[in-house]
Amino acid sequence: MDAQQVRWHDEHEAEVRADRESRAAEIAAGRRPTPRNIWRVVTSSRTLTSFLIFSLLLAAGVIPAVLALRTTQEEGIEPEVVRRIQVGLQQSSDLDGEGFDLLEIVNGGELLAISSTADPEGDHGPNRMQDGLFDPQFTAWRSAGPDFPLTAIYTVRFRTPVQKVVVWNHPDEPSASYIREFEVLASLEDPRTHPDALVSIGRFTAAAPDLKLVFDVETPVPIRYAMLRIYSTFGPADYVSAHEIGLFSESRDAEQAPLPRPPAPLNI
Repeated sequence: MDAQQVRWHDEHEAEVRADRESRAAEIAAGRRPTPRNIWRVVTSSRTLTSFLIFSLLLAAGVIPAVLALRTTQEEGIEPEVVRRIQVGLQQSSDLDGEGFDLLEIVNGGELLAISSTADPEGDHGPNRMQDGLFDPQFTAWRSAGPDFPLTAIYTVRFRTPVQKVVVWNHPDEPSASYIREFEVLASLEDPRTHPDALVSIGRFTAAAPDLKLVFDVETPVPIRYAMLRIYSTFGPADYVSAHEIGLFSESRDAEQAPLPRPPAPLNI
């Protein structure tokens, strides 16, 4: 290689190096959070396209659900339908970040019997305890009177271990009507015909009449039937109220856990 070629090669390398350094400086300057750079990013076609797609998804999903929540009572839409719309749009039945509620109607929970309830088919019927809607615009369940103990028997679709119990109270109901002491019993057979099959998975006492109460189950167990037994409220009241009551698991997928066993053997 002669001197002229060496000189051309060196000059070419210098030009390439200078070009790279210039581009690197431009990129670095473009990434600085200056007003001009921010405006350029905000008004770029990529950002505008992303915003348009997000707006369409928001309009198609969240907004109809919110409007449905606000207008369901005025339009006569059943709360259970609103909850199904929510679950369908979100593709998840997680309730208030607590997990999978076995008692919720949309998850297959079914009330078999209840000892006392006002308006069985009305605004304060027992479905209000398991419809998955604890927003203030939805009414709470009320019992027909304060006779204790009050009992409700449920069957569940999924046999995932119950890990906690959550009670929501309605802000418009008197705090004296809020549940203070209650018990949850479980069985593998229908307690209406096999009462001896019931075994307690927890007896709980609320320390204060809060709007939301969470109680952990000491030994999580899968169940087929559940009995809620209410022993007292926070004060003298004409009825017992509850906005929502749930038996929660992390998910609906079955896990390995001991089955609830009463003192006598069960035919599983």
